[in-house]
Amino acid sequence: MRNFLLFLMIAAACLGCDPLAGPVSGRISFSADTISFDTVFSGMGSATLELRVSNPENDPLLIERIWLGGGTASPFRLNIDGEAVTEASDVVIARDDSIFIFIEVTIDPTGGDLPVAVTDSVNFLSGNFGGRVILEAWGQDIRIVDEDILSDAIWAEGKPYLINGSLFIDTVATLTLDPGTRVYMHYGSSVTVAGSLRANGTPDKRIIFATDRLEEEYADIPGRWKGLKFLGCSRGNVLSHAGIRNAEIAVEVDGRPGSVPDITLNSTMLMHNSVASLVARNAEIFAVNSLFAHSGFSTVSLAEGGSYEFVHCTINNRWEYSHRSEPALHITPGEGVMPAVSVFNSVISGNLTDELQIETSQAMAAQWFRADSSFIKVDTLTASWFSSLLFRDVLTTPDPRFIDEYAWDFRPDTLSPLLDCAGRSKASLYQYDIRNMPRPYYAGPDMGAYERQAGEKRKEKEE
Repeated sequence: MRNFLLFLMIAAACLGCDPLAGPVSGRISFSADTISFDTVFSGMGSATLELRVSNPENDPLLIERIWLGGGTASPFRLNIDGEAVTEASDVVIARDDSIFIFIEVTIDPTGGDLPVAVTDSVNFLSGNFGGRVILEAWGQDIRIVDEDILSDAIWAEGKPYLINGSLFIDTVATLTLDPGTRVYMHYGSSVTVAGSLRANGTPDKRIIFATDRLEEEYADIPGRWKGLKFLGCSRGNVLSHAGIRNAEIAVEVDGRPGSVPDITLNSTMLMHNSVASLVARNAEIFAVNSLFAHSGFSTVSLAEGGSYEFVHCTINNRWEYSHRSEPALHITPGEGVMPAVSVFNSVISGNLTDELQIETSQAMAAQWFRADSSFIKVDTLTASWFSSLLFRDVLTTPDPRFIDEYAWDFRPDTLSPLLDCAGRSKASLYQYDIRNMPRPYYAGPDMGAYERQAGEKRKEKEE
């Protein structure tokens, strides 16, 4: 008898210590009333989102039923307590505690060009109390590219293109991208151009190359794919009104002695790249109204010969992931000869003391480099390559004063030294900026890719 009473006392004590003992029905609290997925490619899984379900009561909470409204036919999937289910029962949550429900979605192809909305709900029942959390996602049909381009081809707007691995454009082939074409790159994928790539975007229908992770938090994440590489045999390349982002090297142009590739960049943005936005060796490049920004090393690196001209461009670097020792623009002969570089009406800036480095002597730099009517952040007193022959009407201080450099908004603000200081002769040839906004002639155009417009203010997100 004594042993039996001792057992009852121990059992009662253990019961009192169990945080899940004696659960009751009650109110349920949720971390969100709606779980929203960014655009999901049809036939491919989404990212996993989480919903936290909490117990606001003083006693353990019994949830008799948790279920997905669409059941097994729903495009959404739940993971509750480590199990993939469409329904769970008798889930207990201790007081002041919570559980996590993980949610994914896969959307079937629809055959259309436009995104399609899908919805469902996660439902909860606890006695006379209940709750519901809405699930919503947009599904987008895609064109998966799994073959190289061996003859002339045209890609059009509508369904985006998805490159899973490596895409090669043969020497005899030209790939033309019509206005509005979207190309998404899976992790580690690449494009190699031996022939020609002509991205013919327009101000209202830009072309994009970007990561296939479409969640907002991935928009400025670098290094998700390798980038576009143009071989020495490549000719006649154009990137017009395009955006290339989230790569290791957005654009690499790899010429060799006797093999000089060429590319024209017009109103193009190369940003958020883990190594560089533009790397070129022995190439011919003309860039106008273009932006090069946010790279792990030099934003633009030019080496081993070739000729390069930048007109109304903005080259800026600020790197938050690690210490950056290389300047925004780096010019070197490497194992060859000095590149010939001209900079007109442009901005070279960043958070280093010197954002231009030319690896040669003063005499050689004066032969191969020219800057006119531009802003270039450099300490002319300590730069060993500098001489007055290199700069004409060039500002080296103070700060260029962009509207919001940290939000990648490189429009000049009202107090910017870039205002009305660019040369008129070059500006007259390019009367509209990177956004197709007009440049005034008589009042004086602004330096850089962006022309300030009357009344412009900071905004949360630049397109």
